[in-house]
Amino acid sequence: MKHLLTVFSILFMLLPAYLTAHEQARHNLDLIPKPQKVEEKEGVFKLNPETAIVSDDPFNARYLADILNNSTGLGIRQGGNKEESNTITLTIDPESNIPQEGYVLSVTPEKIVATSSTSKGSFYAIQTLLQLLPPSVYGNPTGDEKWEVPCVRIEDSPRFPYRGLMMDVSRTFFSLDYIYRFLDWMAYHKLNVFQWHITDDNGWRIEIKKYPELTSKGAWRGPGEVLPAAYGSGNKRYGGFYTQKEIKEVIEYAAKRNIEIIPEIDMPGHSKAVISTYPQTGCDNKTHFVSINGEVKNVWCVGNEDNYKMLDNIIKEVAALFPSKIIHVGGDEVNMDNWKECSKCHALMKKMNMKDPAELQNYFMHKVETIINKYGKTMAGWDEILDGGRLDPSTRIYSWRNIKKPLEAVERGHQTVVQLSEYYYFDMKQSPAERGHNWAAVIPIERVYSLDPIESCNIPENMKNMVLGAQGALWAELLNKPSRFSEYQYYPRTCALAETVWTNPELRDFNDFQTRLEKTHFERLFHMGIAFRVEAPGVTYRDNKLIVTLPYDWAVVRYTTDGSEPSCTSNIYTGDIVTFEPKKFRFATFYKDLFKSITVTADNIVPDYIKPETVIETSFGEHRSFPKSNVTDYNFNTYWRTERTGVEGDYVTYLFKEPVKCSKITVNSSVPNIDLYGVTDGYVEYTYNGTDWIKGDDFADNTAVIVPENGKEIKGVKIVFTDTTDALCVALQDLKIE
Repeated sequence: MKHLLTVFSILFMLLPAYLTAHEQARHNLDLIPKPQKVEEKEGVFKLNPETAIVSDDPFNARYLADILNNSTGLGIRQGGNKEESNTITLTIDPESNIPQEGYVLSVTPEKIVATSSTSKGSFYAIQTLLQLLPPSVYGNPTGDEKWEVPCVRIEDSPRFPYRGLMMDVSRTFFSLDYIYRFLDWMAYHKLNVFQWHITDDNGWRIEIKKYPELTSKGAWRGPGEVLPAAYGSGNKRYGGFYTQKEIKEVIEYAAKRNIEIIPEIDMPGHSKAVISTYPQTGCDNKTHFVSINGEVKNVWCVGNEDNYKMLDNIIKEVAALFPSKIIHVGGDEVNMDNWKECSKCHALMKKMNMKDPAELQNYFMHKVETIINKYGKTMAGWDEILDGGRLDPSTRIYSWRNIKKPLEAVERGHQTVVQLSEYYYFDMKQSPAERGHNWAAVIPIERVYSLDPIESCNIPENMKNMVLGAQGALWAELLNKPSRFSEYQYYPRTCALAETVWTNPELRDFNDFQTRLEKTHFERLFHMGIAFRVEAPGVTYRDNKLIVTLPYDWAVVRYTTDGSEPSCTSNIYTGDIVTFEPKKFRFATFYKDLFKSITVTADNIVPDYIKPETVIETSFGEHRSFPKSNVTDYNFNTYWRTERTGVEGDYVTYLFKEPVKCSKITVNSSVPNIDLYGVTDGYVEYTYNGTDWIKGDDFADNTAVIVPENGKEIKGVKIVFTDTTDALCVALQDLKIE
């Protein structure tokens, strides 16, 4: 009997812990970013039509009520007495010792109370409260939800004051509707700075009333425009810009969500849009010096004093438009050879006794800095602006080139934002087989999470406050396709960044983060309306079986058996597939049959392409670094890059030494797995006898396919260009002959 009492005593003692765990599992306390301190309680607060929101901040009350009522349909009202039960109270107490963006959130069965010292903290308490509700609180409810909030006490505040994302709207133009949704997504993740990269080589996107041609001309590219087609815009007019009225409205919308918008007007490089519109702003050199992005005539002339009058007028309007104290001026990737051959720059160097063109960059930055300071603003730029001399200590440095740059910036007395390309450039691939750049690194989500802006950059204790925070960036060369690819690149990597800059390092663990992300937060992203990346399955062929490794426990993997792309109606993988013909199987992960991973085959199956000896005949010349021989070696990771743009009448002919019998030939243009520099206007031809050519497919998405008549041998394939391509060169790959 005594033994039984002991057992029951132990069970009774364990029951509260069991209930807490049960409540956590049932209510999914999978918060992202992870709060600094969470104390779980028993019970729930149930929303109902009598629930009221009592707030010291009218906007926050209306913001919360709108979200709750749009999803729950309960008609939750604003106003009432904070002492009453069945209330959500948002209290702002400036005398409290809660950090500026911090909050204390207390949920009991009777009421919810969020206390903060500022409206910012109150707003972030709301974001946490929303995550405690079912994910469909963000939209598209099913009607089966229980609108309950688990009882909990949370004390929370951010680690860093700067938690940002950067968007490039020059290379790919984004609509205002997208910008507004993007700001909402940032707010949901407690991010508070939006760097708007609003000018670059490929488009000037901000209305400047003193210079209307910057947008009537400089915002557009394509046939008949001052800027050539680029980055998949094709041979049609492409572009757009934001009026000052529209920008003011975006700024107001962001400010209500505690997001500061920092404009970036890129200079002295990355300025082809302005120089093509106003050619007198560029240098008078005759040689076309090429930038790292392949552009020419894209650098402001430092020696032309009239340029500083124009810059003063531009900066005056930008400063009046944006409340932020910061104006970002870029300053990166300048080909200084332009200045060496320019008569005005050469004269300035002689006058100022300069020995190195980098001193011209410093001279330019000092001039621009003076203008910016005149209008009550502070200059910021990429870490190159420190090259060539000193700047005012107030200048903010965005460190991107390598992991040593943040330390270099703070040691020289500058506050810095960590935006290292090898961790935080979200235009980079997420795996080797996916679309995206890879020059900085392949950046899966775990790599984003792994960087600590302080510890990883070796910032000493006495300089930690000089690191303001970190920022993710999405450069837009490759965002023209597929649909909603920007969202795929931003999310869920942005979730990892958000936790990095909010949560203290001792509380962060990637496995824990990944569990919260996959278990609950994916569902939130879906209801937020974000077309996030879904990871592809792993597939291996072994012992005559295709074996699939699911990327998530709940993953739905669909497959086809004929080499076609899996769709939401394809077979669902339920177990090992026995087959002696694995090569045509294709697999993809699906999320709610709406979002899909890339398509994969078994990773240990090598396609049996036919590899005939081939000779190339072409209207293009040779490229020193990417020779024509790259498309006859059947290494599908290399490519031939032409030395110029493709134009109407250009051709590339693949002639086979011996006739080839095959079922299909795939002709791929563009850089492999990056989809850049493809054939935008053209078609393929093929010949059976080496003399008579038959027109085949037009290029679509940089690819054309030839299917020969049964039994007929092909002697050659030709690419024919019908118009100017939309890039500085053309990239071509080996033929895939099956």
